[in-house]
Amino acid sequence: MNLSGRACAIAMWVLGVFLAATVAVADPTVTVVNGTYEGLYLPSFDQDVFLGIPYAQDTGGHNRLRIPQSLNETWNGTRPAKAYGDSCPDFTPEVDGFYGMSENCLSINVVRPAGISQDESLPVALWIHGGSYQVGTSALPYYNLTYIVQRSVEIGKPIVAASINYRKGGWGMMYSREIQGTGNTNLALRDMRKGLAWISENIEAFGGNKDSVTIWGESAGSFAIGQLLMSYGGRTDGLFHRSIQESGSAATAWYNGSDWYQPIYDKIVQQTNCTDWPDTLECLRTVPYETIFPFMDSSKVGGPGFYPTVDGDIMPNYPTELLHSGRFAHVPHLYGSTSDEGTDNAPPGVINTDQDLYDYVLGSTGYDFPPSVVRKIMELYPDDPTQGVPINTGTERFAELGYQFKRIAAIVGDVFYHAPRMDDARWYSKYAPTYIYRFNTRPWLNNTNATYTDYTGSLAPAYKGVEHFSEARFLFANPQFVGPWPEYEALSDQISAQWVHFFNGGDPNGEGLPEWPQYSEGVNGLNLVIQAEGRGYNGSYVEEDTYRLAGREYLTKWARRRHV
Repeated sequence: MNLSGRACAIAMWVLGVFLAATVAVADPTVTVVNGTYEGLYLPSFDQDVFLGIPYAQDTGGHNRLRIPQSLNETWNGTRPAKAYGDSCPDFTPEVDGFYGMSENCLSINVVRPAGISQDESLPVALWIHGGSYQVGTSALPYYNLTYIVQRSVEIGKPIVAASINYRKGGWGMMYSREIQGTGNTNLALRDMRKGLAWISENIEAFGGNKDSVTIWGESAGSFAIGQLLMSYGGRTDGLFHRSIQESGSAATAWYNGSDWYQPIYDKIVQQTNCTDWPDTLECLRTVPYETIFPFMDSSKVGGPGFYPTVDGDIMPNYPTELLHSGRFAHVPHLYGSTSDEGTDNAPPGVINTDQDLYDYVLGSTGYDFPPSVVRKIMELYPDDPTQGVPINTGTERFAELGYQFKRIAAIVGDVFYHAPRMDDARWYSKYAPTYIYRFNTRPWLNNTNATYTDYTGSLAPAYKGVEHFSEARFLFANPQFVGPWPEYEALSDQISAQWVHFFNGGDPNGEGLPEWPQYSEGVNGLNLVIQAEGRGYNGSYVEEDTYRLAGREYLTKWARRRHV
């Protein structure tokens, strides 16, 4: 998805709103442990926003490739919190670096209804952005929290919403023999827990309740939520109390070890002239940012890129092992996927024959399925376009993308999303209330040069279907991304209200909303199919979790061979 033009256009609009907000009403201040910040009052939303507040020290220099360090300064007077902070380094600075990009990037944004006092004690929702663990930032316009906070006020369930930046790619997940055992593994997850610790210490100053925090993310953000649930074998330390996962499991991610990472680390050491140092990790901390930046490019690493590792510490074992032994946080969960996960991951134009499909699944990095298993998967996912993904597209093959595109899309979607989600739901629901959804409405896609008032665009392409990220466009309730139709606006109102109800008490049900049963209320598990009412859809309804069941159960059985 090309975000650059769209991101810039919307970001400029958001910035304009923020700047205009200073004209009429005094900007809010809040005093946290370290000092006082001044945010912005948004008259069009009647909200206070505080942007780019550091929750840990600069991660450059001696803090590079080191666990996040607590803030160690206090100050008198007032510091501004009126612009998004720098994004953490990645290989798309033209998109993610709109507000800057540097190693001084561990920041948090807080949005609240205006005038909230410390005594309000509103529930808190912490958004963790996606981006395959390689790219992304909380400042992207898709993640604007103002609309969902506005929605919470509209339905009488106000919240405080927050979002953070965390280290990605090699900056946040480098691994090697030199790093192993130092305590500096899985820095991305440690950043997230550090952000949660900052919330625990400071959110009451914003009117939030530190004892009512929901962690919430999509795609890699959802992988991260699953990993946070399993961190230290399920230890929450009181940092969070509910979870929402959108399109991704802890078992979706990769868990390569030092055999994968060591050559990458060694190459960076060589490229930065650190080879002759006795401690190459310490040398890497002396290299100027501008020098090391191009060598940390995830896009040049090959394979899946950088992901967390099983370090025996914050990730004490593989996620499937932790799941099946109950070693995860037993908190209420809301969790789901889109109908057509897989259309984004299926290789375009290369799977035309049975042999193409066999070779791809057998040889793709990370599957590690034996030949007999690949053949069984092919039996369970036959070359029948009526059973492929995107669903409900009949005999259409989208042959320009490969004659068996729909077949491979179904397989990869189930490998990475639908099968892990089913396995997670079965185990989560043994210990805590668990609500599962399948989102089933094709999203509206704006033209890349769209302005705030411009609805020029179209539905997602038919071959994408209800693609990855579809639900997020409706959930964040930004009219720029919902689309121009009343049916879509109504669906956005519905799903955002369901999430807000869950933020408030761990149950997405509420007046005027579709009845959403817990997953465990059905023998085969129950999902709420979330979809529009109109434009070819018949509204939300409950289904048994049995679609492509034989295939998903077989993939679950063999998931451990993917080293998850």
